[in-house]
Amino acid sequence: MYRLLLCFAVLIGFSTSAQLITNDQSNELLPKFNEETFVYLGVDCLNTFRELNPNMNHLNTPLGERANEIPRWMVGYSLRLAVPVVKMIKISTGLSFKQNGESYDWLSNETDSSFSYQTSFRYIAMPIQLSTEFGKKIGFYAACGVVPAIFSSFLQKQQWTNALGSENSQEISIQDDCNSFIISLQADIGLHYHINEQFGVQLTAQYRKQLNNTYKNFENYIHKAYALGLNFSLSYRF
Repeated sequence: MYRLLLCFAVLIGFSTSAQLITNDQSNELLPKFNEETFVYLGVDCLNTFRELNPNMNHLNTPLGERANEIPRWMVGYSLRLAVPVVKMIKISTGLSFKQNGESYDWLSNETDSSFSYQTSFRYIAMPIQLSTEFGKKIGFYAACGVVPAIFSSFLQKQQWTNALGSENSQEISIQDDCNSFIISLQADIGLHYHINEQFGVQLTAQYRKQLNNTYKNFENYIHKAYALGLNFSLSYRF
């Protein structure tokens, strides 16, 4: 009985030691939080569209042909800084040029008549996000936050043909019914590849959803843009 108890005690001790070694090794294999400060220079390509509804507090104007608008791919640019603030969290902010947009395309079934346009709403924005990154050579990156933006300009390019097929076009850049300030929610998730100790490249999927109206309070529509696409950035470590 004494020998049996002794063997049982040795077995338990061996198992406990093995478990501790396994835990230590597994902790070493877990990706660690990247505590470095990075500057990112990025370009994004987003498929943008909108939620559009009549303004019930104004004239309740029907959508008409605007209900047939389709999404539009838009390009934006950003310069941002990510700085660690607490354990496993960084604050990411900077300046960016962002665009929302939609398009429309109509073609007559009876004549050569057609009409199309591409609309752009342009903004100067200052994204403010909480971000995190785990990994050394290849980091897993995630961020979420708000994007306050100031209205910069409006542009609508129009093209049409008459019944005889004669082509015409024009650009409209004056728009007095746009809200001077919008705010959106934004989320990013992707990978950060560190080429060397200083430079890297980052590729993330990005989603942005506008919270307030693109137009002023007493305009015909409630317009809220949203976008989904990719962001590619070059990074530099301080």
